[in-house]
Amino acid sequence: MKKYFVLLVTITLFSCNENDEISYQQQNKQSGVVISFDDDYVNEWHAVNTVLQPYNWKATFFVTRFNQLSSDKIQKLKALKSEGHDIGGHGLNHLNAINFISSNSTTAYINDEITPMITQMSSFDLLPTSFAYPYGSRNTTTDNLLLNEFQIIRGTTYGNAAPISQNCYYKSDSRLVFGLGIDKNYSHFNIPYFLSLLEYAKKNNKIVIFYAHKPVLSFQNNYETEYQTLIEICNYVKNNNMKFYTISELSDLEQAN
Repeated sequence: MKKYFVLLVTITLFSCNENDEISYQQQNKQSGVVISFDDDYVNEWHAVNTVLQPYNWKATFFVTRFNQLSSDKIQKLKALKSEGHDIGGHGLNHLNAINFISSNSTTAYINDEITPMITQMSSFDLLPTSFAYPYGSRNTTTDNLLLNEFQIIRGTTYGNAAPISQNCYYKSDSRLVFGLGIDKNYSHFNIPYFLSLLEYAKKNNKIVIFYAHKPVLSFQNNYETEYQTLIEICNYVKNNNMKFYTISELSDLEQAN
């Protein structure tokens, strides 16, 4: 009986310590940011990478129209990947998923937009494990469809709600995440607001998800993000000991939970 009691206590203490350690690790996940870019502005992505390298940043580049990229642009994507950036999918033809499926079918969408994109990107060692919706167009049907193809998918969110109410934070129980646009043409554009989201993330061990399109030195057209916006974000992350994540790394966090 005495030996049984000692064994029971030992097992109980070990189990509690192990669970406490897992809980501690999850609660103290390093706060940070995901900076993502959509479309096919490969030259501009490659250029801004040089500007932001001093911050040891990482980003996710969601590529569309891969079949139309020059060999030079494909090599630039591979160079970005070799530096630790993530290359995701944004559809072969940048189709609006909901509209296309409504007029055709889920099978046609996969056959026309997804499978050939994966095949072509994979042939250059750029297999996409994540996907961002063109136009942010998504619903439950498209989510369920694409989660069979990718480890994690990204939608979009808008507005300047208080940080506690924003939807642009990674949730550890979901393979669907939402990014807040930081292009200068968005009505909610405000650098101090973006920094307040990072501040909230820092205080609450969260990960903010942003998305942009074309990085430029000076804003002239819609869907452009100025270098200064990106510099302010990266500077805050670096100075506050936060972490740069890629979308795929969020998927790894999900699998670890």
